[in-house]
Amino acid sequence: MKAVKIILVLSAVLMGVVFGLYPSAQRAQVRTVQKDDPSAEWDPMREAGKVKYVGSQTCIQCHSKDAQLDTPMAHATQLPADSEILKKYPALKFRNGAYSYEISRQGPSVIYTVSDGLNKISEPVAYCFGQGQKGQVYIFYHNGQLYESRVTFYQTLQNLDFTIAQPHDVPGSLESALGRQIPPAEAQNCFSCHSTGAIKDKQLRIADATPGVNCEVCHGPGGNHLAAFKARDMKNLHIFNPAKLDPFELSQQFCAACHVGFEKVLNMPKGTDTVRFQPYRLFSSEKHDTTDARLSCIACHNPHEKTPREPAYYDAKCFACHLSSSKEAKTPTRSAPPCPVATQKCVTCHMPKTEVPEMHFKFTDHQIRIVKPAKQ
Repeated sequence: MKAVKIILVLSAVLMGVVFGLYPSAQRAQVRTVQKDDPSAEWDPMREAGKVKYVGSQTCIQCHSKDAQLDTPMAHATQLPADSEILKKYPALKFRNGAYSYEISRQGPSVIYTVSDGLNKISEPVAYCFGQGQKGQVYIFYHNGQLYESRVTFYQTLQNLDFTIAQPHDVPGSLESALGRQIPPAEAQNCFSCHSTGAIKDKQLRIADATPGVNCEVCHGPGGNHLAAFKARDMKNLHIFNPAKLDPFELSQQFCAACHVGFEKVLNMPKGTDTVRFQPYRLFSSEKHDTTDARLSCIACHNPHEKTPREPAYYDAKCFACHLSSSKEAKTPTRSAPPCPVATQKCVTCHMPKTEVPEMHFKFTDHQIRIVKPAKQ
């Protein structure tokens, strides 16, 4: 108990130091809230109360066909019938000791089966988490409880392997071989970040959710917005625009609600591999200015579009702060020195791709720095 108290005190002190060093972090804790407007302080992880979701198909009637609907984020959760991976691979198999795993199409359903050679347990796959760009994990019900499959499809392998953070040893029983039961609080977090409108009355209502991260996850439920528009009340449109947040709040609280910022990392077990937590890694960059909009998430990424994969695309983002050559004159907005090594594909050196072996994927490390070859 004493050790726990010490840890809590140290955490509080550390948070105090962080917020002392970054004044914008203090400002980010207080927003001006209009009590009659739930969208005024919208948070992707907060339930919408009695505000009605209208769906992206309603949104695009006025906002035209938005490219966001084709992004991996919009397909962060898929129904098994919609999974392109499960269409391409109608029978995926994996073995761990005496236990065999199979995810296969059977008529209109996709069935997850685990067998020890004598007996087997089969359950319909309820949801697929991830479009499959990196991988796809499978969610199912067993004895009325939500479970995460013990195996995941990995794009690099084009096959199944152990789900991240699940044990690799040979299980002691068929029940334990199935996978991991998802605690209720974790299930709420998972579906809040992978679907739209999953939380109502502080409870997980999966049946009411829309698979994937769509318009209303970031902009808030559109019921009041639609009503205001129909009433031509253009001064009170009841919709949230994250782009108006200050850079710290946008990156470390709004985007970080799902992509993980420094506050969440402080509460994670020591030794956690953080390279895939982009807001946290950005925050950890040397001399990172939390007040500079050129260093916020949307400075480089448009959430309404697919993420460009070509490194050269990001050079212009780097040159928003840095000079592109040693001969270029400094300006009030471009005063950072040029790179003495190269003038293109900056991110390949300063934001190197780093592999997380358990996930069979190389993530772009968002901690901007000079990386020596030996430290990659």
